[in-house]
Amino acid sequence: MSVRRSALIPSALSFFLVTLNASMVTTALPVIGRDLGAGGALAWVLTGYSLVFAICLLPAGVWVDRVGAPRAFTAGVTVFAGTSVAGALAGSLGVLLGARAIQGAAAAVVLPAGLSMLNGAVPDAAARGRAVGRWAAAGAVALVVGSPVGGAMTSWFGWQSTFWLNVPVSLIVLGTAMGLRGQAAAGRTAGVIGLLRSRPVVVSTVTGFALNFASYGAIFVVTFLLQEELGRSAWSTGLVFVPMTLLIIPANLAAGQLAGRLGVAQTLLLGQTLMAAGLLGLCFSGTTTWQLTAWLLPIGAGAGLVAPAATTLMLDGVPAERGGLGSGLLNASRQLGSAAAPALFGALLVPAHFMLGFRLSTVLALAVIAAPAILHTRLAARQMRQVQG
Repeated sequence: MSVRRSALIPSALSFFLVTLNASMVTTALPVIGRDLGAGGALAWVLTGYSLVFAICLLPAGVWVDRVGAPRAFTAGVTVFAGTSVAGALAGSLGVLLGARAIQGAAAAVVLPAGLSMLNGAVPDAAARGRAVGRWAAAGAVALVVGSPVGGAMTSWFGWQSTFWLNVPVSLIVLGTAMGLRGQAAAGRTAGVIGLLRSRPVVVSTVTGFALNFASYGAIFVVTFLLQEELGRSAWSTGLVFVPMTLLIIPANLAAGQLAGRLGVAQTLLLGQTLMAAGLLGLCFSGTTTWQLTAWLLPIGAGAGLVAPAATTLMLDGVPAERGGLGSGLLNASRQLGSAAAPALFGALLVPAHFMLGFRLSTVLALAVIAAPAILHTRLAARQMRQVQG
């Protein structure tokens, strides 16, 4: 097995594991609430995990670089599996919330460690772009299958099974990572400030925020339009997003090929343009199911191109021994974007002026996804002038 493949497999499987876990637990949430009598605190099963995950991403990335990616990866997956066992055995909400919080911290180690291993194993930029596309596709597959698998397992075996399933998957991930070697960063703080100010790091960080702000924001406002304004069921609303989600997988895989032919910057621009077109279409769209579904398609395809391209840009912009820091920074910015969109758009979607708030939200999302494209163009032009001067 090549070095590239030996690093890609555990990295992609770990991303699949983390994404699958989030999707399955979301589906099982109502049953967890009934069994544990959670009441209004039930949301913290998700919120607590997501909050700790987001807060820990950046420091976890720094720690990954200090101790070495393979070592951190093994520790993170092991703790993730252990907290899954604790969650499955939890007899009270407090125990489950504690397990989920620690699990969020473990996931914050696993994600940058996996990407850092991939970054170190694939020095060639074109090959790295293709590998990152496959890594992103693994998460997209988990996103697609997570809800139906979680629903089926909860119905057949109880909500605890959604946590138990993490254990054998974690063991498989650990098995594929055996034998991987890596080294810690030579300097613990040297060059970090300069690294964070470099053009690829700045652009990919801003792009990560914009990507999740626009994509999660679109899902948020369309969900509220269908259920609160049009009175559709949760089931029929979920079906509207299936084509969009399915389209992300081939787009992830195509991103690496396009980056090799067009360059990472042009692939980013193409993805951002597709997302902007979809958001513009939503702004002026009718409210029939087929119209909303159709305009969500370019958003899904564009997001499927932007996510791996932004990741590749970040990894290209940091040395291999700083891959954890770069990965942690990018994913922290994405989590911030995921949280910011619902908070802002929720305030705009007031019942008395719902459609005005809906259109204003889509315009804001469009402006945010366009901002990193403009930033990248200006920074590239400035760098060109400096070189010529």
